[in-house]
Amino acid sequence: MGQLIIAGREVQEMGPSYKNWTEAPYPGAVPNTAGTYWDHTYEGCYGTSECGPGQGAYSKDAKNHGVRRYASRPALRRAKDPKHPPLADVQKLIKKFVLHHDGLDSSRSCWNVLHNERGLSCHYLIDNDGTIYQTLDLAFMGFHAAKYNVDSIGVEFCNRGDYKLDPLFYSKRGMPRVDTLCKINGHTIKAWDYTQAQKDAMQFLAGVLVHHLPELPLEYPTEPGSSKPYWGTLGPVDAVGDSFPASEFRGYVGHYHLTTRKWDPGPFNFQGFIDKLRGQRSFPLWLPGTAKAGERPLVPSDPSPDVAAKKVIDETVKYTQLNETQAGGGYFPVGPWGATRLWHGGVHLPGDQGGSVHAPFAGRVVAARTGASSVIGSTNFVLLRHDLNVGKAMRFFSLFMHLADEPGGDSAPKWLASATKRELDGNRGVFGYDQAVEAGEAIGHVGVVGPDELSASQIHFEIFSRDFLFRDDPDWTMVDGAAGFRFCEVPEINDLIDNDKDGRLSRAELLEFYAGGEVTDDLRKLVTFHVSEWTDEPAWAEELAKSLPDFRKRSGAKTKTNDADDDDLDIGALVADQLDPFIWWTEPVAVALGLPKDGTVYHYHPMRFIEKINLRLLDKGGQQISDADAQLVDTTKITDDSSADGMFEEAIEHNPDDLHLTIEDLEKGWEGDRPAPAGGAPSPPPPPPGGTPP
Repeated sequence: MGQLIIAGREVQEMGPSYKNWTEAPYPGAVPNTAGTYWDHTYEGCYGTSECGPGQGAYSKDAKNHGVRRYASRPALRRAKDPKHPPLADVQKLIKKFVLHHDGLDSSRSCWNVLHNERGLSCHYLIDNDGTIYQTLDLAFMGFHAAKYNVDSIGVEFCNRGDYKLDPLFYSKRGMPRVDTLCKINGHTIKAWDYTQAQKDAMQFLAGVLVHHLPELPLEYPTEPGSSKPYWGTLGPVDAVGDSFPASEFRGYVGHYHLTTRKWDPGPFNFQGFIDKLRGQRSFPLWLPGTAKAGERPLVPSDPSPDVAAKKVIDETVKYTQLNETQAGGGYFPVGPWGATRLWHGGVHLPGDQGGSVHAPFAGRVVAARTGASSVIGSTNFVLLRHDLNVGKAMRFFSLFMHLADEPGGDSAPKWLASATKRELDGNRGVFGYDQAVEAGEAIGHVGVVGPDELSASQIHFEIFSRDFLFRDDPDWTMVDGAAGFRFCEVPEINDLIDNDKDGRLSRAELLEFYAGGEVTDDLRKLVTFHVSEWTDEPAWAEELAKSLPDFRKRSGAKTKTNDADDDDLDIGALVADQLDPFIWWTEPVAVALGLPKDGTVYHYHPMRFIEKINLRLLDKGGQQISDADAQLVDTTKITDDSSADGMFEEAIEHNPDDLHLTIEDLEKGWEGDRPAPAGGAPSPPPPPPGGTPP
């Protein structure tokens, strides 16, 4: 079978190297009385000699003497059928994937230790040969990561862990494995590496889950302001002095990221693992006339950081110049309509008609409209949501307007056939999606838009966020333009362009300023906070009529150009032809996508955003570690005893001293006695057995 199971549903065939609890984990395996195998929801001990008689009896040495090794996630406990909660609700809850190693020689041993001896659980086990075992429905909480169980799933890699504990551990078993070094929370450890089969299995599993768990992004903890992996515990205890609580992180983490008491999964390479899954970052489209069949306009990724950074900057300059010298009015942060001072949240990029448009970063298609047009051209769009961690977690959106119709077929983007399609606003032809896309993946094709002589093949490219992403960052300057609604009333912007100081920004002034090369980085670095031009409120006609005398309707008017200096301008016709057809940000859409109902968000120059983020993503580097510094793992030194984190929550009372356990303790079970405190005073008795969690 090899089926991935979420919320009691088989959601995807995974192949023969993937086994869930309904399948025999190894030849000759005997099912429990419930007819399942390695099943953490089974309330009984089975499969080992340590088990006591009866289905509810466990080893006397078990840490958890209750019968349950899992719990319902709190947010799902009111579901009509708790064992089969709504799939969509489960998908919204899971935000972390916690990686562990088990310290043992096989996943079979790990299962015995977790379920029978410790009373713990993990959703996945990955054996030495790369076989993946799903032992718990992802809808349930496992007992593997204390308070972080609420929104996480977990995996136990079969790995002995500390090389110095037994350098012959694998050779004695005829199981080849190499050792490597890592430094976690400042402690240098010589550890056993993971097998290639295990790395490939984890890569495969994460590549599948990205399509089923929309709130679990392909991210890992990084050092502040870069993409270098962070090898410490998240939160106020961070060595770098930053306070980034682990509870707020979404993505893939090691156990050591959550508590200073742990160092698993040791040398796991989070950066290499995630980079392979993200795809290749990309510019949105080829420069006109340069498209190459079957290729993507990729962001340079030269092995030399200095060379790659220079290429990123040079290529970004080309796209920025393309906008400012050839777009004819679609500038950031004001335009495209002359004489109006209208906010413009993105840039127009000319492109070859029908040329492919690409996702700049890995993300998800969350909304789209296709097959729609107006008298001035395409009103189609695709909206992507991105989650990146570059020293801190960031969520932002990239918008691609004026795309060509997508009739389907081999050249159509993958999201078009997604089973996640649902109607968001039928009146506007807007549909919602939840389709993962890789960086560089084609998400549409260049369409045609523009009134009369301004009609051209081009796209509107925009990046915005609900929250300001760069506070106290000198690379960006925020200006608040929300009070002006659709109109820019920020002097430091208007005064740069308004040459005749008449309070208007004519089309001629816009062209002279942008195409004439007067734009500096000070303008491009602005983060403008204002209402999106794609919203239905405030009403366009009312705003244009009341805010500027230039837009008051004149009798006998015609719509000839988009220049407000034209005396024949008719507000009603302009709104009907050039503005209203492009609206998609309505209240139903905003609610469904988690966007503000009033449409007021932070806008960034999209090409500069791509440049700055990619420069940070190029900031890579391994640890500088000496083999001579590696010591046997000493949990009394690596442990922060001020932390109250335990192995799991809600099932039993925490024992803050349980981390003196050795691998041998785990293999044979644990009596639960606390070590004698300083001074030789007797140890208090172990906590009483826990009951069934609420």
